Amino acid sequence: MTLALLFLATCFLAYSNGANDNFKGVASLFGSGACGYRTAIRWATIATFAGSIMSIFLAQTLLGKFSAKGIVPDHFVGSEYFLLAVAIGVGLTVILATLTGFPISTTHALTGAIFGCGFVAVGSQV
Repeated sequence: MTLALLFLATCFLAYSNGANDNFKGVASLFGSGACGYRTAIRWATIATFAGSIMSIFLAQTLLGKFSAKGIVPDHFVGSEYFLLAVAIGVGLTVILATLTGFPISTTHALTGAIFGCGFVAVGSQV
């Protein structure tokens, strides 16, 4: 059950991140008038999809380096409940900022969620 919730929370995080970042890469195409809105969205979707497929092969090193090790105790890093709390926290933060028009970095939100969840779990030992 927890694994299914973690999968849904991760999908929500991916949706939130896409809603926040998808158009940024092609904003100059639309802003300059080089293409219309729908064409720019199509380009953004294609580029994002291609990037997500490539990340499967290229992001293993990055994933290893950004795993919360050293930020929180090691026994929390692989905990499904810890990961669920982090994913929900990041997803809600990013979607709230996106809906209200505030600029946000998903990476900074992720780091903040790791620190926040770690602080709640173990107190000031984080």
